[in-house]
Amino acid sequence: MNRIADRRVAISAAIPTPPQTSVPSGDVKFISFRPELGADSAGPVEVRVVAKVLRTMGVDSAGKAKMTPGGDSWVIRSASFPFKIGPVEDQPKMLLIQPENDGLVLSPGRYVLVVKGVGYDFSISGQVTDPNQCVERVNAANGAFYSPCPTREQKPFNR
Repeated sequence: MNRIADRRVAISAAIPTPPQTSVPSGDVKFISFRPELGADSAGPVEVRVVAKVLRTMGVDSAGKAKMTPGGDSWVIRSASFPFKIGPVEDQPKMLLIQPENDGLVLSPGRYVLVVKGVGYDFSISGQVTDPNQCVERVNAANGAFYSPCPTREQKPFNR
């Protein structure tokens, strides 16, 4: 991925591609080889939720509301988990990135690791049930608006 908007932006622009990297478990830690990043200079590091657009509502040519599947469309949400950076023992140019809260396990779904405003996209394998992983889009004359999927959609859904 590229530059990621600040977390104060509730929803990013649509991402039209599925994740490229998948990991089997939500008990994640990352190793980074970025010599320019010192453990003290990286700033806040976080993992943010990337939600699937389940469906989109718009208006057809006759002026009637029309609901269509979201397809392969995703958005980065402001929901996040704080991570911390520390040194890797005996490897001065490598950094360990891990959750600030010990025991944090991310649920199945798509995420982006944000370090110094740059995003690294990944997904956690498994059945997605977290409601943060699902949004609906409404296309209106003055822009696109997003809302959480209705409660009935918070059962497992296909990605």
